[in-house]
Amino acid sequence: MIQVINTAIKLPLCVAAKGEIRPEILFRKFQLHPAMRYLCILITLLLSSNLFSQEANTYIFKGNEAYKKRDYETATEQYKEALRKDPTNNIARFNYANALQKQNEAEKSEKEYDGIIASSKNTSINAHSFYNKGLAQLKQNKLSDAVHAFKQALKLNSEDTDTRDNLQLAINQLKKQQQKQQEKPQQQKQNQKKPQQKPLKVNKQMMEQKFAELRNQEKQLQKQLQKKSNSGQPEKDW
Repeated sequence: MIQVINTAIKLPLCVAAKGEIRPEILFRKFQLHPAMRYLCILITLLLSSNLFSQEANTYIFKGNEAYKKRDYETATEQYKEALRKDPTNNIARFNYANALQKQNEAEKSEKEYDGIIASSKNTSINAHSFYNKGLAQLKQNKLSDAVHAFKQALKLNSEDTDTRDNLQLAINQLKKQQQKQQEKPQQQKQNQKKPQQKPLKVNKQMMEQKFAELRNQEKQLQKQLQKKSNSGQPEKDW
């Protein structure tokens, strides 16, 4: 079963309850030191970033609700919107990859998990990403890669029994695959050793002799028939 993070991360907003403070108004009323102006700009940027993150979390929540209802197409669109608002949001990317995998888009979901693993420092998300990446690779019959992914997931979370079970499954399937690959060359060698029946070569001279013998036999039969017919006719009365 694909592991899904269903709770969106809620980031606190550093804005006043009555609304956003506009720095340009402050600049008109007060003569601020240049360093203070840069500080105000930095605070504004941080506030804007938090607002985008909060909007992304709203889309994540909507996506999770659709995901629970197995409406994976709607969930995918909601997670996409979350990523448009906050491209660095690995929760949105993780759930987006899960929704893709539920729609049999294993290759696309695998790439998304790789992106999360490369950018995230969250051990839990990375463990889930390696696990789900392994499932996606199993669906693509990438057994060796799946074994590696499940091992990486176990390194991050050694107590996950699902990962351990799927790792053993991938190992067993990989062994069967390797065994079949080894049997194929042996079968080919055995087929090569079997004597192949060569087509009989027809000798033209022998065929001509046979035809000649048949013609002679036919002529002799005709002569014998003629003799019998002559002997059976009544004599003429002169």
